[in-house]
Amino acid sequence: MTGSALFRFTLLAAIWGASFLFMRILAPEVGGVWTAQSRLTIGALALFVFVWVRKIPLEMHQWRHYLIAGVLNCAIPFAMYGVAGTILPAGYSAVLNSSVPLWATVFAAMMLGDKITPLRMLALLLGVGGVIFVARPSADVPMTHVFFTGVGACLVATACYGMTVIYLKKYTSGLNPQALATLSQAFGALVLLPIGLIQGVPTHISTPAIWSGLALGVLCSGWAFFLYYRLLDELGAIMASSVTFFIPLFGILWGAVFLHERLDWNVFAGCVLIIGGAVLLYRSNLKKVVS
Repeated sequence: MTGSALFRFTLLAAIWGASFLFMRILAPEVGGVWTAQSRLTIGALALFVFVWVRKIPLEMHQWRHYLIAGVLNCAIPFAMYGVAGTILPAGYSAVLNSSVPLWATVFAAMMLGDKITPLRMLALLLGVGGVIFVARPSADVPMTHVFFTGVGACLVATACYGMTVIYLKKYTSGLNPQALATLSQAFGALVLLPIGLIQGVPTHISTPAIWSGLALGVLCSGWAFFLYYRLLDELGAIMASSVTFFIPLFGILWGAVFLHERLDWNVFAGCVLIIGGAVLLYRSNLKKVVS
């Protein structure tokens, strides 16, 4: 990995880790749906500019796949993380987000017939153990039904991400990834719009929340994809995807620095277990590709 690629790799992890910080600032003021709606709308607009400049065909005849990806990979998980952002510290959500590869492994076994080898079973057990550790309330986050609602929202989001991975692998392997990212966000925004209008448009939004919404869309859903596709070209899919291991570390860091969040030992223990499980799955998939 060259120095410039390492810089982009680290920057991407930092930006995606910051998304949990921005959601934690924005969501308490506008709610989960409008947090997702603003992120998707701004992100889709940024990506439309990107594909227009690059003259990338959008392949609109594949709209059904874009719609399904927009619901599973954008509308539901972004709204769920918005809900979690009204409840949980940013670090909690960031750590739980790293369980996506575990869900993907389960859905791959169910939908694609992939075998769960002893190594993958160990990875799943580590991941489940990590989630249990993180789901333990602390002094700053007491045990209430609201807390478990936040944890449940994160797990629904990660399950949707994991299911999307399998769906895209099975049905959309020939689609242009830039077009898929652009139109899935656009369809996700359209799906959420009626729900947001029924709930009512937020009218009183603070300046930090406005900037957080812009950052979510432009940085975390727009520019981050530019960086990711650049890394795909430079490093390949497997190496580029390993950026997810570092997102919770930045999520915890930004929450502590900017929101003064204090996380107990159980969150860090859970982080180690979940990332450890994800790394085992990464190595298992790497061996499968090499063989």
